[in-house]
Amino acid sequence: MKTLLKISLVFLLTLSLTGCLGEDYDFSPPTVSLINPDDINQEVELEETNIEWYSDEQYNKKTDDIQALAKKQEPMHFNSGQKVEYTLEEGHFDSDGVSVSVWQNNSETKLEIEEIQSFYLPNEAGEYVIVFDLDTNKGNAQYVGNVVID
Repeated sequence: MKTLLKISLVFLLTLSLTGCLGEDYDFSPPTVSLINPDDINQEVELEETNIEWYSDEQYNKKTDDIQALAKKQEPMHFNSGQKVEYTLEEGHFDSDGVSVSVWQNNSETKLEIEEIQSFYLPNEAGEYVIVFDLDTNKGNAQYVGNVVID
């Protein structure tokens, strides 16, 4: 009976360890999406621009003209002064800070991040390029999108 118990324990231990070894983790930069809280069906993923990410492998991406790249993206429509939420895909990193700004006619407006992954857009109507910067222990990542404020 003791032998059967020992064999069973060894089998269970081996089975649990093989489950840990067979997992495949993704250490790439996270994706960033903007969500319209007034229309939860409106969620748009921002485009990666400038990335310096270090994990198992180094991941770099350089974009010279982020304004042009952002304007090619599908625009998201919001009301002036509206609250916008953002999500970061779950990843294996520790955030050192997030900053968001909008650009219009070469003029930058920095937006204040709220505690619950959100910020408020400017009150002025127009088309903006939104720039999302993420600093982490794995490196830096920048994302852009096209926002229209009505």
